[in-house]
Amino acid sequence: MKRVALVRTLKGVVVFLAVLAAIFYGFVFPQLIRDMGAVDFSWLVTPAIVAVSISALPIVVALVLFWGICTDIGRDNSFCRRNAQRLSGIGFCAMADTAYCVVGTVTIFAITGGHPGVLLVATAAILVGLAIALAAFLLSHLVLKAAELKDENDLTI
Repeated sequence: MKRVALVRTLKGVVVFLAVLAAIFYGFVFPQLIRDMGAVDFSWLVTPAIVAVSISALPIVVALVLFWGICTDIGRDNSFCRRNAQRLSGIGFCAMADTAYCVVGTVTIFAITGGHPGVLLVATAAILVGLAIALAAFLLSHLVLKAAELKDENDLTI
């Protein structure tokens, strides 16, 4: 795949994920929260919607950082320190969102007594968040090493 096609594909994926996140955070999650809290926990519906909406912030930041990486790839500057920092930032966003998910899950279980379905979904979200953070930190390290090698090679020519 050529660089231009790769960048267009990656940016298309970013736009797709942003639209998907907007749909889920704007419509799906609030409706699920309303349905779950309609009977016994109606007083928790608004705080829960606000709490879930806050969890979208690290996702937005990570998508913006990834857009910057795609832009640098388009400029044929894939292996640079700035991209290593962006990947590290994505890793921190994933860790922050994962920690927020853990706190939210514990809070929900403390207040409501818990539901096995909520625990299953939260565990999956936590594992995916940790996997994304691990991959981002690993890629950050590798991009930084590649950037150092590139700088070294540029000096010898």
